[in-house]
Amino acid sequence: MDELNDRPDELAAVHDLLSMPGPSSEVVDSGRARLLAALTAPPQAPQRVPARRKRSRWWAPVRNGLIGAASAVALALAVAVPSNSLIDLSPVPAVSASAPPTARQILLAAAIAMATAPSDGAYWRTDVVTGQLILSPDRRYVVKRQSTRETWLTRKNGEQDRWTGRYLGARPATSQDEAAWRTAGSPSRWQYPADVTGLGRVSPQALVEAAPGPPQGGPHRVGWRNADGILTKQLVSWTALSTIPSDPTALRAFLVTHIARENGAYVGREMEAELRESCLEIITGLPVSPEVRASAYQILASMPGMKPEGAVTDPLGRAGLALSYQVMRDERLSDERLVIDAESGLPLATETRSVSRGAGGRDVEIGSFTAYRQIGWTDEGPAQ
Repeated sequence: MDELNDRPDELAAVHDLLSMPGPSSEVVDSGRARLLAALTAPPQAPQRVPARRKRSRWWAPVRNGLIGAASAVALALAVAVPSNSLIDLSPVPAVSASAPPTARQILLAAAIAMATAPSDGAYWRTDVVTGQLILSPDRRYVVKRQSTRETWLTRKNGEQDRWTGRYLGARPATSQDEAAWRTAGSPSRWQYPADVTGLGRVSPQALVEAAPGPPQGGPHRVGWRNADGILTKQLVSWTALSTIPSDPTALRAFLVTHIARENGAYVGREMEAELRESCLEIITGLPVSPEVRASAYQILASMPGMKPEGAVTDPLGRAGLALSYQVMRDERLSDERLVIDAESGLPLATETRSVSRGAGGRDVEIGSFTAYRQIGWTDEGPAQ
């Protein structure tokens, strides 16, 4: 990374961070050596990796043992991103273990990590867990329900896209909610009214079952094709997807054009919100190249309104770096969160949270999440 080597103070800071006391093991020492080699070696073109590569395990002890140091190393890599006239990708300041990374630093580091993602395969595979936090119909407690869905999209002529999934059931969200649920008679199903205002993302008159459902699957006819996103309403073919530009400036102009075509002229914060949603569409689900997804991260890095939350665990208990922002949903201000894996740059989860009024006037948190167990190309097809 020539640009980092040109700033000896930043390189020295990284050396100091890697020298901090941590778990003493051969794995950690190897990890530090590999990080230093990556920081000082001349730049090389990214190499294609196998579609189903096994995740490297040397990084975990470094990340867990050195706490902020590993994040600082990843963020130091972001200085290699070139700048351009429309998107601010100028070099970031040196970071230290005591200075938490900014949202921009986290997103630029994720953009660089994305360069090692597989760029091709027989199938575009996504495996997600979705969940909702909803109030019980009597508003006494919060119910958490979850489902899984896995899809395989293919460009092979004559072969259908496939999906599998399962409803995982519902249960009280916390121990406090469980106590209120028991007081209410421990119901195994919840019948919702016609008006579900303030109860969360639940359909009117829905019947929510506590018991899991059977596995399901079949031909896949939704997803990014004819879906509800800004891009996915219009980009309904592989050919259309190939028209998405990979340069960050060109991608931003492309997205603004599609937003205006779909929703009319937006200005100011409205356009920012729509642009952010479009970038998240690209990062979390569209079968595009790693370069396009990296550019989507770079656009997010240039936008205001995203705040770092540091190290968190996602809804599946995985460690990641979180960024929060706010949006208006259903005329209610919601807190949104994006959790990113520090090693791969891949999104771990997107989450929505808002405050509602429970029984007795107490405030409760409701919302939803999508946790991504796998996103990307693979040669492994669905089980027949």
